[in-house]
Amino acid sequence: MFLKFKGEKVWPVGNLYFRIDTGDKVDVDLKLEVDLGWVDVELWDFDFLSFNDHLGTFTFNVDDTPGEYSTSMKLLEKNSTASYIMHWEIL
Repeated sequence: MFLKFKGEKVWPVGNLYFRIDTGDKVDVDLKLEVDLGWVDVELWDFDFLSFNDHLGTFTFNVDDTPGEYSTSMKLLEKNSTASYIMHWEIL
């Protein structure tokens, strides 16, 4: 897996992808400077032999209220049973 923000890969830094298995929890430890309002971060599946797959998008509503939040990923495939949740924080 890897993450993209504004069309650019932002995680994992220094590697093409990060291997994630069912049930894994990963500390991404990524800081993004964003404007207030709606922000999208895309989750992609890395493929060696074919095009990478855009699995879905995390959409955040960023305002001036510091705190910790959670966002479920919106899946691109209607019949998919995948589930990803991102925990994030406004500093």
